[in-house]
Order: sequence, then structure tokens, then C-alpha cells
Amino acid sequence: MSGQPEMLRKNKTAQTLFWLGMALYFLTRFIALDKFPIYFFSDEAIQTMSAFDLINRGFRDLQGNLLPVYFENGQQFNLSLSVWLQVPIAWLPRSVWLTRGLPALISLVFPLSVSLWARDFVKSKYWWLAPVIISTLPAWFLHSRTAFETSLGVSFYSLFLLFYLKYRLQNRKHLPLALLFGACAFYSYAPMQLVVVATGLVLLAADWRYHFENKKNLVIGLVTLLLLAAPYFLFRFRHQQALGIHLHLLSSYWVSNIPFVNKLGIFLSTWLKGLNPLYWFFPNEADLVRHQMQGLGHLPWFLLPFFLLGFWQGLRNWKQPAYRLALIALLVGPLGAAVADIAITRVLVTVVPFSMLIFLGFDCSLRWLSEKLPLKKVPATVTALALAGFSLWMSWYAIVKGPTWYSNYGLYGMQWGGQQLSQKITEFRQNNPGTRLTMSPSWANNSDVIMRFFLDDPLPLMIGTLDEYDLYHLQINPNQVFILTPDEYDWLLQNPKFDQVEVLDRLELPDGRTGFYFLSVEYSDEAGQIFEIELQERRLPEVSEVEVLGQLTTITYSRLDLGTIAHVFDGDELTPMRTLEANPLEITIVFPKPVELQRLTALVGSPATRLSVSMELANGNEAPLFTEQIASSDNIRPVLVEFGSVYQVKKLIVWIESINEEEPTHVHLWELVLE
Repeated sequence: MSGQPEMLRKNKTAQTLFWLGMALYFLTRFIALDKFPIYFFSDEAIQTMSAFDLINRGFRDLQGNLLPVYFENGQQFNLSLSVWLQVPIAWLPRSVWLTRGLPALISLVFPLSVSLWARDFVKSKYWWLAPVIISTLPAWFLHSRTAFETSLGVSFYSLFLLFYLKYRLQNRKHLPLALLFGACAFYSYAPMQLVVVATGLVLLAADWRYHFENKKNLVIGLVTLLLLAAPYFLFRFRHQQALGIHLHLLSSYWVSNIPFVNKLGIFLSTWLKGLNPLYWFFPNEADLVRHQMQGLGHLPWFLLPFFLLGFWQGLRNWKQPAYRLALIALLVGPLGAAVADIAITRVLVTVVPFSMLIFLGFDCSLRWLSEKLPLKKVPATVTALALAGFSLWMSWYAIVKGPTWYSNYGLYGMQWGGQQLSQKITEFRQNNPGTRLTMSPSWANNSDVIMRFFLDDPLPLMIGTLDEYDLYHLQINPNQVFILTPDEYDWLLQNPKFDQVEVLDRLELPDGRTGFYFLSVEYSDEAGQIFEIELQERRLPEVSEVEVLGQLTTITYSRLDLGTIAHVFDGDELTPMRTLEANPLEITIVFPKPVELQRLTALVGSPATRLSVSMELANGNEAPLFTEQIASSDNIRPVLVEFGSVYQVKKLIVWIESINEEEPTHVHLWELVLE
């Protein structure tokens, strides 16, 4: 009986150390949360804004569907649970603290899950060390302090693994909870879909005897799984092209025109890249700078030996489910990212098995040292203090030094300025009533979403650049103020069309340079003549050689500002082209050898459209003019012209006109099919 008080005392000490570790983790997540990362990204702002719009629409999406599963972000449906979780705070005054704070709070389940895994299933007396280890991971430190949906996926995946082990080793009644948290991870972040499904399939195969021993519990699990998967399949039924669009926007090789075997090879090599210790433990140039901490790997280099030791321990104890689970999660982690390419946001979920295996390395080392050293507690104490010290240093390093880590604060760098620029805009409007502001969007992705977050609806400014004023000779309002980036400001000073540039205010970057200019401008005396010359040049058609119907043809077409003429003959409905200003879009195709044609189909956009076709025949005659007209629509749709008979054509002329829109305008064309 004398050993029981000692055991209780040890348990109480371990629990105290655990809660101290959790407090360290909590502190390093929330201290100066609105200051680091130094940007507030559109992919963070859109979480709250989508929730806000959802509430205002009566919990319906733009198509009127009640309780939608997925939400659009940048022309793709890749937001789901992250939006719904923001609903409870979307009605509150908006702040970076709230939007980031919610997923940061949820992230507490990650160190909690790993700690319980270590205590209940690995049976380690050092289980309390897990939160301290996780507090030292740079990639997780950075991303758990954002509102990116990837951190939610990681958090729920850790719960999924924990409750799977509870189901597997403690009580079968935990299966519905394991499936629920797996579904939460699945709906949190698009790359997590493949990770969760693959994890489930591997665990189904690895523990198949256990799963099928209890038929009643198996049925409960299947019913739960069907209920959780139903919203996803309903979404896929309603939006059958969403997956293809998503892969196309990711530039995934799976939608490219290469052999299937080659795609498998790329997938395998990309997956292996996601497991490469050099990628994880040392700084790299593959990821965007805003997703890295300068000078640090995604995981600290000094943890690599413990990971390797933990990996070896996992292999040695493969037959034990707790160890096997960590290895399975490690191998499955990069699968979602491998569909396109490795990026830390897509592969972040791998920090869960990395943490588990690093813990196993520490556990093995501390057990060995405690047996060799006379002072049994010294190794664990020194380890905990060293790791905690590194975690606190990393927090200081990020918050104090982070603003000047990188010199590129623009679109391809940090995209800094959302919160600061909105404050400056508010001050400028108060000091300059009556001014009309136009803000350039070139410094960030979806800058309109960021401005909505901070400045609310309706926006007190226009989103645009001087490009339109550079393209057409428009009237510039005397009260018009443009907000430009340094590159745009330098371009303006060198543009002969503009004159009398007056800087009214500036916003400095963290390194002291000017990041945004508030300025007024007027046209120069030479502007009118320059515009006339440029207009005549733009009216000249472009000429390209493109393979059509097996021939290298010469195509003459209206000038474009999006895509290429080849896009409308590539068989890919996700690659449009667009006129710069011409309406109608005119396309002339000259065939080296006459071709037989009996119909033509154009895949066009939403405006009411008229399609006209003229043909010069092989015998020198001209066919009748064929015309088809369709009303406006919310969807991309085909316009078909039937010729009534087969013609031998050597030159084809096609006009696509947006009927109710005057020139200049943009005419879109997705595909042109000749049959």
C-alpha cells in the first residue's frame, strides 16, 4: 500500500506539469495574436465574411440552398466547416483577434490529443512533455496563429486519431466520435479529404479483425459514416464540375493531358517529397515566405535525431496499435498535397505524426538517461526547460523580428497591409471629407474581401487601378484620390499620359519604406494624342498559328487580354479567352486544305449572345450567313449553329457578340468546336 501514495503523488506532479505545458502552448498561441503573422490574409478574412453573409442570407448560399456544405473562395468551393465555426462570432465587431482566436483556441486539442495518446496508449510517464514539444514547432506556431482552415484540419485530425485508439483499445462506443472528428477534419480543408479517407481505409485493413468482431457496432459505424458523408455527396451532385475546377485552379497534373502512368509517377515522387526530412527540418525555398519563419525549418533541426529514434521505436513496436497509428498517419499525411504539389499549408497535418514520433524519441532517450544518471528527474527537467525556453524565444523572435524578416511585402511576398491600410483609409477620409478613394488591389489576393472585413459594407472606396485611365481617356474627378503601391507609383511617374502627381499621404511598411501612396493626378497635355495612337494599334487583329482539325491553321482574331486563341481549341472547358475590348469577338480561320463542316458550337458566358458564322468554300463561293442567338443566363452554356448540310470550307469567320453590351467590353469564349 505504501506505493499507492507515491503513485498518486507522481500522477499529480505529471498533471501539474501537463497543465503548465498547456499554459505555455496557450500563451505562445495568443500573445500578440494580431501582430504575428504580420499579414491578415484574404483567406482568413473570408472565413468571417462568409459566415456573416451566410447569416444575412438566412443560412442559404448564393443559389438559395439551405444550410450549404461548401462555400466559394476564389472561384472554387473549398470552404466548409471553417465558415460554420465562425458563425457564433460573425455578428460581433470584427477583429483579427476574434477571427484568428477561434481556430487558435480549437488548436488546443492537438497537444491535448497527443498527451492523452502518450499517457493512455504509449503508457509513458513523460506524457506531460507533449504540449511543450508541440510548442516548439515553427510551422505549427505560425499557422495555428492564423485563421487558415488548414489548422482546423490538423486539430480535428488529432482528435480523430485519439478517438480511434479509444475505440480500438478501450471501448467500441468511441467509434461514432472517431468518425465525427474524422468528418470534421474532412470538411475543414480540401487536402484533408484524401488524408482522412486514406487513413480510414488503412486502419480498416490493419485492424479488420477487430472491426468485424462486433456486427452491431459495425452497423452503427456504417450508419454514422453514411450520415456524415451525405452532405458531401449532396454537394457533389449539385456541383458536379467543382472538383475539376478545383484541380485546374491548383494546376494539378491530374487534369493535364499526360499518360496515367506518368501521373502516378508524379504522385509518388511528390508524396515522397512530403516525407523528406530535409524539407521539414531545414529552411527551404519551395514554400512562400509568408508560410515560413526566417532561418527556421518547419520543424526545429535539433528535433531530427528524436524523430529518427521515434521512427525506429514505431517500427520496432509496429504490432502495437498506438505506435502503428503514428506511422500510418506519417505515411498518409502528404497524400492530400501530392495531388498538386507540396506546400506547407497542404501538408501541415503531418505535424501530428511528426509530434508523436518525436515524443517517442524523447521518451526513449529520457528513460535511458534516467536509468544511467543518479538524479532521475534531471534529464526530463532539463529537457522541458530547454524546449520551453526555445518556444518562448521563438515567440519573441516572431513577434519582435518577424515584421522585417522579408523585404517583399506585396502580392508575391507577405501581402502586408490589410489592417494598417484600412486604418489609414479611415483616418484619411476623416481628414479629407469629400474625397473619392480608389484603392489598387495589386498588393494582395482578394483585397476587396480584406477591406470588407475592416471597413464593412458598403465599401467607402472603389477597388481599381490607374490601368483603366491608362487604357482610355476618361475624366478624372478633381476629388479623386488613388491608393497605389510603390511599383505603381514609379510606373505613374514614368507614364507620359499623366502629369501633376501630388502625394497626399503615405503608409509606411514595417521596415520604414513607403508601402502605399495616397495621391491625386491629372492627364498631361500629350495624353489625347497618345490615346488615339494606341486605340488604332489595339484595333489591329492578332495572328497566330494553331492546330485545328489536324491542320496547322492561320487564325486572325480580336486582341485579347486573357488567355490565348489556342485555349478555345484545347478541349478544356476551364481555359477561357477574353477580348480586351472588342465586341463582337471576331475569329477568322484559314485552312491549308479544305475541311468538311456541318455545325459549329461555341461555349460562351452569361450575357445574351449572338453567334454568327460565315464560310468561304473550296469552290470559291460563299455559304449563307448562319446566326443563332440565346438569352442571358447565370451559367456558361453552348451556342450551336447547324449548317443544314456539309460544306467544304477553306476559310471560316466567326463573330461572337454580347448583345446588350457596348464596346469596349469583354467577350468571353471557352471553347469553339468545329464538326
